Amino acid sequence: MFKIINENFGSLDAVTILNSQHGIELQIINGFGAIINKYIVNNSPFSFICGYENSDELINQNPFYSRSAKLFPFPNRLNNGRYQFNNQTHQLPANFSWSEHAVHGLLYNQAFSVVASSANESEASVTVQYSTQKLHEGFPFAFVLNITFTIDINGLLTCSTSVQNQGNLTFPFGDAWHPYFYLDTQREDCTLTMPTCLELEHVDDLPNGQKHTFNAFSKGMSLADKNLNNCFEFETNTPINLTLARTDAKACLHYQQDSSYPFIQLYTPTTEQSIAIEPMTCPGDAFNNHIGLLTLEPAQTKTFSWQCQAQYRE
Repeated sequence: MFKIINENFGSLDAVTILNSQHGIELQIINGFGAIINKYIVNNSPFSFICGYENSDELINQNPFYSRSAKLFPFPNRLNNGRYQFNNQTHQLPANFSWSEHAVHGLLYNQAFSVVASSANESEASVTVQYSTQKLHEGFPFAFVLNITFTIDINGLLTCSTSVQNQGNLTFPFGDAWHPYFYLDTQREDCTLTMPTCLELEHVDDLPNGQKHTFNAFSKGMSLADKNLNNCFEFETNTPINLTLARTDAKACLHYQQDSSYPFIQLYTPTTEQSIAIEPMTCPGDAFNNHIGLLTLEPAQTKTFSWQCQAQYRE
């Protein structure tokens, strides 16, 4: 039987889903970016999603990583934080000291409220919500955003996001997640499989409009010596599947995002052995280059979903 525990992560609100019979633990820090902080299946001695040991580490290090946080209303970078929409110019701050751009949207450090939860023999789910009449002067739009996390007895984790425009003005947006996946080994001992797609070329961390075919991972490839910080586009109406696996077959992760997320950012941090696989509705600077940019009319709702299946063998 699943159970749901509302708890504190230091000074922050959190919620944990547990199933001791199947060795499952999923921790969400809803008090800071709706971060997925822990994802354990079959009593794995590690979390398949890298998180934080305590709230001090999260608050002090999150600006450099934004691990597993919700990225909205834009992912990646926004050129100098400036954009125009409906003949209005808007300005957002350069929020991280290491970049002149606005980075990772505006929700990565915001508090979400738990608005629904359920648990039974086969699965459990928690829904968290962020609602505002005006998130920032540079994004002066009213919306409500709901995220539902569901995990079943097999450890299949599904994350569904819905956003509704609650104002009188249409607004631009992009939606994304920023999960860092980890298999308790060096990246050089892992392989990644990803379908053939298009790689977006970048100049100074921003897409330049050029694309080329990318198939390096189409048949699976070792991550040894791979330094990734690349954005890919998938021209498909079907789900996109990736597999991250250990070469000794002790652990693997089957990842899928539906066609509502046609972009993926892959990133390999230099300070740890994880890999970020980031589902995105658009690439960086979409408010200006309009690549994949979405808009939401008054009272309109849009929904996006991704899932992952972790497997661990003792």
